[in-house]
Amino acid sequence: MKKLLAITLSVASLFAYEFAVSKQADINITKDYVANIYSKNKIMVATRLMGFIKKMPVEEGDIVKKGQLLFEVDPSDINSMLNQAQGALLQAKSGVLMAEMAYADALKDYYRFKDLYSKGAVSKRTFEKMTLMKNIRKQQVDMAKGMLKQAEAALARVKAQYKYAKVLSPINGVVTRKLKKVAEMTLPGYPVIILSDLNSLRAKSFVNASDIDYFKLGMPVDIYVPALKKTYHAKISTIIPSADPATHSFVIKYSFKNTKGLIPGMYAKAKIVVGKEKAILVPFAALTTREGIVGVFVDNNGYAKFVPVKQIAQVGSNIAVKGLQGGERVILYPPANLVDGQKL
Repeated sequence: MKKLLAITLSVASLFAYEFAVSKQADINITKDYVANIYSKNKIMVATRLMGFIKKMPVEEGDIVKKGQLLFEVDPSDINSMLNQAQGALLQAKSGVLMAEMAYADALKDYYRFKDLYSKGAVSKRTFEKMTLMKNIRKQQVDMAKGMLKQAEAALARVKAQYKYAKVLSPINGVVTRKLKKVAEMTLPGYPVIILSDLNSLRAKSFVNASDIDYFKLGMPVDIYVPALKKTYHAKISTIIPSADPATHSFVIKYSFKNTKGLIPGMYAKAKIVVGKEKAILVPFAALTTREGIVGVFVDNNGYAKFVPVKQIAQVGSNIAVKGLQGGERVILYPPANLVDGQKL
C-alpha cells in the first residue's frame, strides 16, 4: 500500500500544468436591446384585372425572385371581351370592303358622266350630283378605315390584358403578407400580395428615453440574430427624435454592411457599448468550478490556490472577471481532482 501511494505521488509530481498570466484591461460594457429585421421598401402587388384568382403558388415567408409568378387571375372575362373585339374587327373589315366597293361604283359613274357632260349629253346638275356622290363614297371609305383602326386597337388592348392575368414579382424579395386567396375576387388596383425588398433590409429597436444618450449616429452596433446564430455588423443610421407619448420610447434604426441570410420579421438583439470598465482577462480554459463556485486556480508559490471570480463578459477567447489583481499565473485546464493547497 505504501509503495502504491509513493508511485501515485511520484506521478502527480511529474504532471505538467499549463499556465497563462492574467492581464488587466479596459473592456467595453454593453447592453442589449430587442430589435427586429424589416425592409424599408415594401411593394403592394396588385392586378389590373377584375376576376377570380386562379392560382397562387407562393406562401407568406417565401423568398421570390424577380419575374417569378405570384398569382394568376382567371381570364374568362378577357376571353369574352376578346370574342367581342374579334367580332367588332370582322365587322369593321366588312364595312371597309363594302365602302370601297361602293366608292368604286361611284367612281365609275363619275367618269362616265364626266365624259357625257363633256359631250353635252347630260346636264351640269346631273354631273354635279355624280361628283357629290363620289366624294360622299370616298368619305365613307375613310370613316370605315377609321373604325377599322379603332377595332384593331380595341383588340390589341384586350390581348394586352392577358399579360396582366399572370402577375410576376417585380423584385427579389420575400412574401410578407397575402391579402387574397385562391378563388377570391380581385379588383384593379387593390393589393393582393405585399413584398419586402431583400436588398433594403434594416433593423430597428424601441429604446427608453432614459437610454437615448447611449446612441449616436454612425455608432457601430453588433446585431445578433438567434435564428441564424450569427452576428451582423451594423451602424446606427437613424434616431427618430420625438418620443412616443404612449411608451416614452425612441425608434433607433440600424443599417447593415451585409444582409445575407436575413429575412424581414426576424427577431434580433442589438448590442450597444454603453461604457468601459477595468477587468482582468483570463483564458476561458482557466475557469472551473468547485462546489458550485466559479473560479480559477493560481500558482501560489508552487501550490494551487482556488480563487473565486465573477464573470463580466467574454472578450474574444478570454473571459473578463473580477476577483484577481492581474499578473497571476492561472492554471489552464485544471484537472477535476485538483484541490486548493495541492502542491504543483
